[in-house]
Amino acid sequence: MRWKIFYVLLGFFIGVVVLFGFMLFGIENPFRLNLVKKVIDYTVARTLPETFCALVVGQDSIKPVRSDTIMLLSVNTRTEEIFLFSIPRDTRLLIPGVGYDKVNHAYARGGIALLKKTLEEALGTRIPYFVEINYDGFEKVIDALGGVEIEVEKPLRYVDKAQDLYIDIAAGKQVLNGKKALQYVRFRHDPLGDIGRIKRQQNFIKALLTKMDDPSLLMNVSSIIEELKKSVNTNIPSEDMVQLALWFRGLKERKFETETMPGEPTYVNGISFWEPDLAASRTLIQNFLTKEKESLGEQSDYSGDQKSS
Repeated sequence: MRWKIFYVLLGFFIGVVVLFGFMLFGIENPFRLNLVKKVIDYTVARTLPETFCALVVGQDSIKPVRSDTIMLLSVNTRTEEIFLFSIPRDTRLLIPGVGYDKVNHAYARGGIALLKKTLEEALGTRIPYFVEINYDGFEKVIDALGGVEIEVEKPLRYVDKAQDLYIDIAAGKQVLNGKKALQYVRFRHDPLGDIGRIKRQQNFIKALLTKMDDPSLLMNVSSIIEELKKSVNTNIPSEDMVQLALWFRGLKERKFETETMPGEPTYVNGISFWEPDLAASRTLIQNFLTKEKESLGEQSDYSGDQKSS
């Protein structure tokens, strides 16, 4: 473990020094970026898990706290693929020890542990890691990154005084600060409802990961890390977090897939739900995991925390 941490720090230090050296002397040519990328990619390849899966949860502000956003983020550093699978918060699932209910109620009743167990049993796959963030933390992280550029497809406007929610975003390409970014990912008041909101969240996550290519982030890396420590709760090892951030540089060169849990809206005892097609959901996930196994030449069961040799 100590040697892995050493390689992480060494690679990151060399990459930063080389990059700033070229920037300082004003040298602009492809060699600069290629050299830094090779150093970073070499270090990442030595330390990051070959396959990685995390449950990403955005908390709402209602007590008891529920999971307002639920996503599975899976990456494969060997095949250069990313898979983002969104679960609507009203999805009707069997919650262990509770019965059938909305999946976000699993989080309200038993936190991340119960939500993770519910999804693992429903989807038939293990989810080793998790990331939790609330509204306030989300705003602070986005501001620490200097905002995120995204194409807003139409004007987004909505007011809900009871929730202290005021959304007012113009259409067009723009950089959203923390406050506006939160409004963007929360908006769901159009004909598509929560499904439309999920599409916007997926677009935002892709834009956020693309932000990793911004060289200016290296200038503020210490403040960004400090804000992440304060705002995000996760069980991802710190060395893997650093390597993931470095790996997401060059996102345009990688395949990025997004899917929403298949299903349809329904009512049960007068309560609205998203009735999932679990067979189709498992097929989507297994097809992606099978591609990973084939690319890695592995026959064993999928393991999200499997390390490269």
